[in-house]
Amino acid sequence: MMLSGNLAPRSPRPTNAEPGVLTLGRTRGVAEHFRALVAQHVRTDMPLEVNDYLSSYQQNEYCRSYRAIFLVIDSPQALEENLALVENLRANNLKPIICAVITGRGAVNKIKYYLAGADVCIKLNTLSDDGADLLAEFFSSEEWQREINLTLDPTRICLMDNGQKLDISFAEMKILEAFAQTRNHILSHDEIAGIMGLNTHFYDPRALEKSISRLRGKIKDMYGTNAIQSIRGYGYRLLRGLISTA
Repeated sequence: MMLSGNLAPRSPRPTNAEPGVLTLGRTRGVAEHFRALVAQHVRTDMPLEVNDYLSSYQQNEYCRSYRAIFLVIDSPQALEENLALVENLRANNLKPIICAVITGRGAVNKIKYYLAGADVCIKLNTLSDDGADLLAEFFSSEEWQREINLTLDPTRICLMDNGQKLDISFAEMKILEAFAQTRNHILSHDEIAGIMGLNTHFYDPRALEKSISRLRGKIKDMYGTNAIQSIRGYGYRLLRGLISTA
């Protein structure tokens, strides 16, 4: 169900000491238009920067920290070439949430963008004011609203947050460690199977799904967050910035 409303500004975390949001578009006008949509969902004191991504990509300009980077792709012909831009942005910006905002009709292979380094793919028909309602789903999601940071301790095989300790199995620790250390925070079904010691050429997908579901449930019960998300047809993804290694 699509959520709407200006939820993000009610978050208790301060923004004056936090990085802002960067919007990149094919032209500065496209980026400015999308920034107006974003402004409806964030505090008025959060910095919102814009630029055109062609010059930004060539100059490799954006290498500092942002809370989120929105890449607006309003040309179907640019879908493939913008994969390189996502890869470049992720290579120089490991912490921000990177959102690929794709407009126009037709199917989009979101998995390609996830593997390139995007955390979120938002599909809009047009960059109209109706997009503001569609963006509400992102700004009310855990991707944006998350307020906890967990530390994975491989020595004690546990997760820690402000004194709350969650004991996990060795296999679960290795899975979380692999998630946290990959650039895109994504693991395929076969990669997880290999970490679990399963035969990657022949294993029961239900056993893998059950193991991930159990780990996800443990983290949810202790810390109240859905740490691991499913990527249909490929594997699973860890929320960016949720877990760091000790």
